[in-house]
Amino acid sequence: MLGTLVRRVTIKTLDAVVDQGEQSSRTPVRMAARALDRARAAVGLQRIERLASTPSWEGRPPEQPMWETDRKKLHKFRLDHGIIKEDTGAGADDKQSADVAAVKVYFKRGCPYTRAAMDLLRERDVAFEEQDVTTDEATRGWLKIVTGKATTPQIFIHGEPIGGYDELRSLDLDGTLKTRIAGTDAAEADDEDAEDELAEVTVAQLAERVADGQQVLLLDVREDSEVRAGMLAHAMHIPLGQLAQRCEELDPEGVWIVYCKSGKRSATAAQQLAQRGFRSVANLVGGIDAWRANGGEIAGFGDTEPRRTPGRTRLPVVNRHPERSPFEGLTDNVQADDDAERLEGDDLVARVREVLDECRPMVQADGGDIELLDVAGDVVHVQLTGNCIGCPSSQATLKQGIERRLKNRIPQITGIASPQL
Repeated sequence: MLGTLVRRVTIKTLDAVVDQGEQSSRTPVRMAARALDRARAAVGLQRIERLASTPSWEGRPPEQPMWETDRKKLHKFRLDHGIIKEDTGAGADDKQSADVAAVKVYFKRGCPYTRAAMDLLRERDVAFEEQDVTTDEATRGWLKIVTGKATTPQIFIHGEPIGGYDELRSLDLDGTLKTRIAGTDAAEADDEDAEDELAEVTVAQLAERVADGQQVLLLDVREDSEVRAGMLAHAMHIPLGQLAQRCEELDPEGVWIVYCKSGKRSATAAQQLAQRGFRSVANLVGGIDAWRANGGEIAGFGDTEPRRTPGRTRLPVVNRHPERSPFEGLTDNVQADDDAERLEGDDLVARVREVLDECRPMVQADGGDIELLDVAGDVVHVQLTGNCIGCPSSQATLKQGIERRLKNRIPQITGIASPQL
């Protein structure tokens, strides 16, 4: 090995001397360089011999492990540059349409909300395509432009962004997820049904409610220039064109009466809110023009405080759902030791797992399970799996049962965090 190294260094040195000499402007130097080149060739110091022969090429690229996302990018590059041609044979279009999933999930590795969203889709037997954008800055930039958010996951249904895990779970709870996935035909059928079943309120009925002192929730969907001439007292104002982006400002559990100038735009707005899971939405027949004609009072723009929530006590989720938390009514007889030694690192994680194992049988009895995601500081990150995914009672299970038990058994724990809260 030492002899091979000396030989390589010698040949490299002679290469540099010969090259520099042949580039000289002095004739004697150039002649000496050529003589040196002939001399080294005679003694076998002209080139470095290869230790191994070059492998033969069999005409196809070598097999290399590759991420699925990178394989798709390579396939697209080859198509765009004419290296390969798309298969256009019989049945190719049918195969391609069958392979394309209606749902696509863009995610970054390590995101617990992504795992929760994918688990929910798998529990509902929904086929989906996933794309890792952890190192794909171009796709992340595109997602931020399209969705207005830099967080993941970002979920698309038939190419339309719906948001992240919270939005997906909302669609699942109100029963519209399968309708959205089914396609445009089902959506159009639902739109027709919504038009047939759209609730309406006359100005006389609204005036009677106001006279009785009811705190009516009103939504004005006219443009900014129209509302400056006056609006109904305590009405929220969101133009129809902004309703899809701002509907989270409204309480979906309230009974909303939507109005515009004559009642046409408000009918469209009421349909949109109903499709997004609002409990009760009604259209004001005739709009604000009919209200004025009936002698109704008009408030100046900004003179009254908009009413965003109904004047009632909202019940907890567990009482609105036929199911109940397995921890409801449970008395934890074990008292916490306030003088307990503070745990750190693996000791804390091990203790958390012990407490979760105590809670697990009650969750498994309902067909679910508990998964520990992380312990960050004094906050435990968990999520419920199995039948608990998408169940409204999961919030009560997390807060009434698991969090209470963790705080009781481990005094330093301040709370829990979960994608389902």
